[in-house]
Amino acid sequence: MLCLDTEGCNYLNRENARFCTQCGIPLQGTLVQGRYEVQALSGNDRSTVTLRAIDRHNGQGVTLRVLRARQSTQAERENFLQDAELALSLSKHTQEPGSINVTDFGKDGPVAFLVKSEYLAESAKEAAGQATPAMTPRMTRQNVQQQAYNWLAEGNRLYELARYDEALKAYEAATTQDNLSMEAWSGKGATLLHVGRAEEALLAFDHALSLNPNDPDLWNSRANVLHELQRFDEEMYCYDQALLHDPKYAFAWSGRGMTLAEQGQTQEALMAFDQALVLDPRQCVIWQAMSDTLYSIQRYNEALVAIDRALELESNNAALWDTKGNILRRMKKPDEAKSMHERATLLDPQNATAWFDRGNDLRDMRRFAEALASYDRALSLDPTLAAAWYNRGNVLAALHMFEDALESYDHALDYDEGLISAWYNKGSLLHELGRHEEALVAFDRALSVDLHYIAAWNNKGLALFALNRFNEALAALDQATSFAPEEPDAWYNKAVVLEKLGRGQEARSCHAWAQTLEQQAGRVAT
Repeated sequence: MLCLDTEGCNYLNRENARFCTQCGIPLQGTLVQGRYEVQALSGNDRSTVTLRAIDRHNGQGVTLRVLRARQSTQAERENFLQDAELALSLSKHTQEPGSINVTDFGKDGPVAFLVKSEYLAESAKEAAGQATPAMTPRMTRQNVQQQAYNWLAEGNRLYELARYDEALKAYEAATTQDNLSMEAWSGKGATLLHVGRAEEALLAFDHALSLNPNDPDLWNSRANVLHELQRFDEEMYCYDQALLHDPKYAFAWSGRGMTLAEQGQTQEALMAFDQALVLDPRQCVIWQAMSDTLYSIQRYNEALVAIDRALELESNNAALWDTKGNILRRMKKPDEAKSMHERATLLDPQNATAWFDRGNDLRDMRRFAEALASYDRALSLDPTLAAAWYNRGNVLAALHMFEDALESYDHALDYDEGLISAWYNKGSLLHELGRHEEALVAFDRALSVDLHYIAAWNNKGLALFALNRFNEALAALDQATSFAPEEPDAWYNKAVVLEKLGRGQEARSCHAWAQTLEQQAGRVAT
């Protein structure tokens, strides 16, 4: 469907779209707030468009003034709605026949809008065939549908305001009064998913699909519920159905790709993202998902290209700049990475993750004091960020502030006791400080998470050796050499323990094998 703004936009949208994908304004024939049917574009300027529409509640022609979503900020939208509310209030005092008044305002999808219409006196309303308050219309099927339609509009309004409990009640009223309202069942399903009632949401979407089984939006929404329920095979079937009914439905391809990426099927995910972007290359979220997937398989140059495409579409998105910084850090370009992360913090100073990532850049540059300040800023915004506590501990250890480092590791483990590297680094630091019994506790916690953690077995052996528990030390080092027979350090340490136990021949054998491994590693490196 072609955008009504043929001069400024002229984007060709998919058939069932309500709003233009490119500029965000309502499309011809669609309903704003489930009530105002858009007829034509009658004017536009930089920030708003003016549309002719029909009020489906009374058949009267109205004017819609719609704020352009893509060209307005959140503050501008709030100001627009405040001005509309004031105009509505003033209009109640100027109700003269023929006067043009503001009669409604609100938000629907990406747009904020107000409605203007000509005030009709009661006699004019009667002439137009409307019932006066003294008349009592019979409850025909049409009347019932009209009441359900009002509940639907109310549900949509409350949903957009994120007042989900109230929205759910409105949708339930709509489905009770008109069990054949596909829109009401769909709205109910979306709301149930928001409030964590996924099984009930699935039933609602199933009912909606029974009314309109050819709607790709409904199949896509059902897929989202199944993803939440981790029923991935059924989720994929829904994407197949959406694409069966609309092969150009980009969101089904992107949803498929994101689920495949989560399941580690990266090549299949990338092919799905490619399909989505061929159909709609202006979807920033898909470029970002593609970048994240490429990043996960260390194809950093391609990931950088994808995130740059996303930034062309949303240059003020702090999360995208943060992602670009992480890619550059992986490419061993910490200076450039830091610039990206600083840009993210300028766009969103309350973004704890961006401050954390900036700290990582500074750590890699060995600017430890600055890194520490960046981690502290991140933790002031989100004290539960375990990775920031952990990296802060590493920086403090590098600055020889050992007690502070141990305290930071403890904070990290308070928020994520499965953070295995924090247990290991804590144990290693305690061992270096001569607190071997405490070190053993930390190494055992690391090994309880990953029994094959070679470094933890090795350092546990060293801590036991320092406590003169030589047989236990040998057992720990046996585990290290068993799990990683190619690591020379564990063989050297094992030789030392065997020597201490008086098993000289075995000690010399282990020492010789460690030297052989080092020589082989040296030849490979050259």
